[in-house]
Amino acid sequence: MTTRAVAASTRVRFPYFDALRAIAALSVLVTHASGLTAFNSGNPLGAITARLNVGVAVFFVLSGFLLYRPFVAARLGGRPAPSILGYARRRALRIVPAYWLALTSLAIVVPRFVHGPFTSDWWAYYGFVSNWNPIWVVTGIAPAWSLCVEMAFYVALPFIALAAARGLHGRTRERQVKLELVALAASAAVALAGRALVFHNDPSTLFPVSLPGNWTWFTGGMGLAVLSVGYAGVPTVALPRPLRFVAEHPGWTWGAAGAVMLFMASPLVGLPRTFDYRYSNAAFQAEHLLYVTFAVLLVAPAVFMGDGRGWPHRLLARRELNLLGTVSYGIFLYHLPLMARFQHVADRPGGFLWLTLLTFVVATAAATASYVLVERPLLRFKDGWRSGLGRPAAPGAVATDPAR
Repeated sequence: MTTRAVAASTRVRFPYFDALRAIAALSVLVTHASGLTAFNSGNPLGAITARLNVGVAVFFVLSGFLLYRPFVAARLGGRPAPSILGYARRRALRIVPAYWLALTSLAIVVPRFVHGPFTSDWWAYYGFVSNWNPIWVVTGIAPAWSLCVEMAFYVALPFIALAAARGLHGRTRERQVKLELVALAASAAVALAGRALVFHNDPSTLFPVSLPGNWTWFTGGMGLAVLSVGYAGVPTVALPRPLRFVAEHPGWTWGAAGAVMLFMASPLVGLPRTFDYRYSNAAFQAEHLLYVTFAVLLVAPAVFMGDGRGWPHRLLARRELNLLGTVSYGIFLYHLPLMARFQHVADRPGGFLWLTLLTFVVATAAATASYVLVERPLLRFKDGWRSGLGRPAAPGAVATDPAR
């Protein structure tokens, strides 16, 4: 029985998160490759690969956790909230230049698959609102709909944190934690009900690619942030039973995530395997709820298993995964247009594997170039322009930005 304490509220680095980003990005790459070939419908494992777009939910849970945690830590610690200007600068430097580079370069290299940026609607793609129109969604970088949702979350989060601070002011630390968890759960339920109502009235709606349509996923990470700060410094043996289980048995927690994945892949839920599917409303909302359940179970051990016990630690500590996690943003941006360009390789035997490997190699090369030439140099300025003009950061130092 360990007596390890949960990470202190001042902690800004979660060492396993880069590996989780790699897992999320690779899962999205694999699900697209399996969907663009006959693998999903023609292979028994297709029931699993069709659900690997759950990587998007993992990204949203990670964002909800990392970006909300500093606000919660400041409030519960009686300190001023993080600087909004600094927060906005870090988010802009992290997201905007790499996306603009990918959008422009892909529109030049593979114009058949990314051509919206060179139309009169260019502002929608560069302005992170391409999820507002069904044509814009498919004529830019298609997976960037989730990036548009992330940007909307970035804008909304300081206002949400301010509302929480005012609504919870004057209450004890323990009371704030409980009330905030209840409020997050209630907002998640309302968001899920809203998805169901909108889908019932219009199954072709773009609501599912909006912030309100994905709010439930962000609340999973925000809830973990509240728990992480609320129980900071508490010995493992004194944690509430569910958190103690996660801290002491990360392998079993991931086993539960695996069970959720197998359930999603089973005929009991009836989720489709192909891109040209038609969901029932019940299946559509069940998938959404199961995805956030899986994502929270996957991420939770990386929040609480500070002593590094169990096989999840050994996997997430792998240097290869962490290196891929460093460039995972670029992999996510580049992979689908490149995959569409390489789709002809799917016609040969083992086409799914060939398409996956070729896309992985080329997308990782493009992502690495983006990181080395654009992302890492600009991230030197994340703490201010003077800091960026000072002495160059040590190798790998930029990658420790907790909200990458």
